[in-house]
Amino acid sequence: MKPYLNKIELNQEKQTWTISGTSPIKIDEVQAHYTEMLEFIRPEKKVSLPFETNGNEFNATISLTEIAENSITDNKTPWTFRIISNGKSYRIESDGPVTNKEFAPQNAFYQYLFEFPEGIVTLLSKPKEITATLSNFQLSSELLSGEIKLSVPIEPDTYSAEVVLKRRPFSALYLFHEQEDKFQIGTLKADSIHFKVDLKALTSKLLVDSNNVIDSFIRLKSLSINKQHDFYLNIEPSIKNTIPKEVKLETPKYSKLSSFVTGSNRLSFYFKKSYQEIVSLTSFGEDDSKIDLQFTIPKNFVGCELVIKRRDDKAKLFEYYIEQVFPIKQGLLKSSTTISRDTFLIGNINKENGIWDFFVRSTGQPDLPIFIPSTVDLSKNKYHDIFKNPYQARIIKNGAKNLSISTIPGPESNSNPLKIAVMGSCFSRNAFNSKPYFNPDYKRFFEVTFTQSHTSIFSVLSKPYEGVYIEKYGNMTNNERRTVQDDLNKGFFEKLEKSKSDYLLLDFYPDVLRGPLWLEGGEILSLSYIMEQTGILNDLPIKRLLDHSDNEAFFQEWTTYADKFIEKLLTIMPAEKIILNKGGFTTKYYDKNGVVQEYKIKMRIERNNYFWERLNNYFLAKVPTAQVIDFSKKPYIGDFYYPFGHSFSHFESGYYKDFMREMIYITEREKRKSND
Repeated sequence: MKPYLNKIELNQEKQTWTISGTSPIKIDEVQAHYTEMLEFIRPEKKVSLPFETNGNEFNATISLTEIAENSITDNKTPWTFRIISNGKSYRIESDGPVTNKEFAPQNAFYQYLFEFPEGIVTLLSKPKEITATLSNFQLSSELLSGEIKLSVPIEPDTYSAEVVLKRRPFSALYLFHEQEDKFQIGTLKADSIHFKVDLKALTSKLLVDSNNVIDSFIRLKSLSINKQHDFYLNIEPSIKNTIPKEVKLETPKYSKLSSFVTGSNRLSFYFKKSYQEIVSLTSFGEDDSKIDLQFTIPKNFVGCELVIKRRDDKAKLFEYYIEQVFPIKQGLLKSSTTISRDTFLIGNINKENGIWDFFVRSTGQPDLPIFIPSTVDLSKNKYHDIFKNPYQARIIKNGAKNLSISTIPGPESNSNPLKIAVMGSCFSRNAFNSKPYFNPDYKRFFEVTFTQSHTSIFSVLSKPYEGVYIEKYGNMTNNERRTVQDDLNKGFFEKLEKSKSDYLLLDFYPDVLRGPLWLEGGEILSLSYIMEQTGILNDLPIKRLLDHSDNEAFFQEWTTYADKFIEKLLTIMPAEKIILNKGGFTTKYYDKNGVVQEYKIKMRIERNNYFWERLNNYFLAKVPTAQVIDFSKKPYIGDFYYPFGHSFSHFESGYYKDFMREMIYITEREKRKSND
């Protein structure tokens, strides 16, 4: 009952293959397909092939264009073939060698060869080994220019090209990028490419942190198929010593661009904010009721305001969402602000051992830090109470010699059992487990009213989907079955309201590591590990998958759904009763011998942690009075003997016991505040 292949013919003029064979079964459809595995298994790609039959013989035609447009540009794509008959799928196999030669079209990203691993007919689409080498380089304050040579011959008018500058999340994550700027080169005429980039068109979206690492690429776009690929710019040895340069840019304001050669011999840049000492503090005074500041500001600055911004950790860096603004009285020589302690940091939630930075904001200017010269001494400043807030604050000089605030929490105690709902993952839910590894006595303090597990906020906002019969899939535990059914049924907000929970514990793991699926009917489902491993994924009418290949695009779309999620959530649960578990994956673990080991995918883990912090920061900017559990500075790592399987998502026992102590601390603190 197996279909067999016996012949392969290539038509270079039509750019097609014809595969011929025999099939003892009726053919309803012939498909080429492959399944891609990155962080998780992707929905399989399916290409329906035109076919003809004559008795039990068949011919099917494979379009190179369709294969190329659906293949992976940076890895092998193993296409296999199957026949669909009466709803069942049969792989096309080969019971002996079938002659074929490798085919490498002159102007394509791929080369192709049929292979037969274990007798399975497989078309390998392999990326060509194309390299781009920078052979000439010039950098000035206005222009970046040079010449790029490609390692393969280019037929005129078959590709267009762009120079692309991409920002790394932070310097160590050299395999991943977020924001990008692109600059047109045009249609290529040869494999030697001259380019010019007007640096006045460089945008501030790449200027995220004080110092940003920008990698350079040439992006080739095929004019015959819908496909593009980015190639790093390698450095020709003869010009390597001419690469390092630093220039001041006209735009964005107060910025510098420094070119350098990476350890992999590629062209990269440091894109820096040059904001230091533009605004300086001239005097400082404070008492129990107010803070007095005087500073020098450039004369051309207008509409000035003093802005205090809270740092939110972002891997080894930080970003700002929460801020407080105060007026500045501008004078001829000096400007000043007086801040009443009754309004200082009011309305914003502080963090334990948090930092706030001071800036001067002016019309048409970036926000500039306030430099502290040696003539101003802040070393004797004391911590002061914050009005109606269980924190204290102290004005300090930070490591960059700029003006900041340091905060510390006040003591809290006591505990009582409370109802709590959990939405997220094992990062939050497993602390409420009675096994000795976790918290055997957690029920003395908390009753878990319900759990919404491994559900994306995209899915939570969607309509239900009734097209999956869960009982069909027998390879699930009861808990996994409930998890999938809850995601299909939706109803999170209704369950939360009905549960009358005292608190909601929330984490964003389902949106950090995975992505939502849009179905043909408009429903949105969460691509959980259960969907992936049980085969449900391939039975869904999938229209679209949002993955993490472009985290900046994911983040922008996620914020739209997050806004809707937050708006609806706050109609049910007060912000102060929402506890955000900031989560985070571990890069280390104890092996079976108790020796600390580092995960081989450390960089990918760090990239995911970076993105997780971006989601957390956005949520807390929108819900600043939510409670927070943040273990990012604590030393807990993974454990080979974790009860439910070793993973960078699973921690040693102490993590969960400390987590429970933190939950008790938070809820008792809120109880005391409500009784005041």
